[in-house]
Amino acid sequence: MTHIPPWPITALMSLCLTLGMVGCGRAAPPGESSEHTDEDHHAEKAHEGEKHGEHEEGERGGPLHLAQETQQKLGMTVVPAEVAPLEQTLEVTGQIAQDTDRLVHVNAPEAGTLKELLVTPGQQVEAQTPVAILASNPSETTVQVIAPRSGLVLGLHTSVGASVDPLSSLMTIADLSQVWATFDVYEQDVALVQVGQRLEARSVAYPDRVFPGTIVFISPQVDQHTRTIKLRAQVENPDYALKLGMFVTGTLYIPIANDALVIPHAALQRIEDERVVFVQTGPETFEARDVQVGSETQRQVEILDGLQPGERVVAAGSFHLKAELLKDTLEEGHAH
Repeated sequence: MTHIPPWPITALMSLCLTLGMVGCGRAAPPGESSEHTDEDHHAEKAHEGEKHGEHEEGERGGPLHLAQETQQKLGMTVVPAEVAPLEQTLEVTGQIAQDTDRLVHVNAPEAGTLKELLVTPGQQVEAQTPVAILASNPSETTVQVIAPRSGLVLGLHTSVGASVDPLSSLMTIADLSQVWATFDVYEQDVALVQVGQRLEARSVAYPDRVFPGTIVFISPQVDQHTRTIKLRAQVENPDYALKLGMFVTGTLYIPIANDALVIPHAALQRIEDERVVFVQTGPETFEARDVQVGSETQRQVEILDGLQPGERVVAAGSFHLKAELLKDTLEEGHAH
């Protein structure tokens, strides 16, 4: 039997061990351990994550995209943030009445007999046009009675054949292009109301119309039974649409601040205890932005920080963008 010396076997085992180490992995460069390489890798990933989450100050998430066709279907409206008076509103009810300063009685210019009436009640007349004819005494000369102003003939106070004189009222003409609206205001709200404040009147007869007006009188007396005070507003009525005695509702606008940056209250949303608006950055792109809010009314919100005058925000339909933002945030959370 042939005997093999031990040294070739030892050399062969050493060679196999060396080749096995090369095949199982790359040796670390001198002075650098594999543990150090893993730490660098994790640091790079963390840095990338920080960069991915960066946004401009006040912005919340990335841009939101919504096609114009979809915006129309959702009934979305976009309005500019503007510097304007911040106003509280007060709703009141009332009734249309005659503005006595626009009411005239037409008297006979001289004594005589009324020969003819040229107008009827409810007829519209123009200033300086004839409304009646009389025969003067004692000459029987024909005299025209002239309308002193334009308006509506509210009533006739005499008849043909009657004897008249300069103290006799033949008819009443009222200019109804402006009318009074009298309202009842509760005692606790009187401190909010001042002469000169603007008002908008509405009638169920004209649901799509607004009749602007101004408060001209506040009664000094409280009704002991209703605990209300009478207000009188002068209301525009250019086409005589509002009739005397008609019931109306009024919205009083009470100023809180003269020069505030305001947006509609509907534009404001709340996300994670923050007040948020959606600013239009393009025809179909929007961004969510945190804002600091000041005074609020039923209609308006004062913006102290986060918006500039002229920036356009979503008013009606802003909750649709809120839902889209929350959905995107949830999806990003699942992805990570």
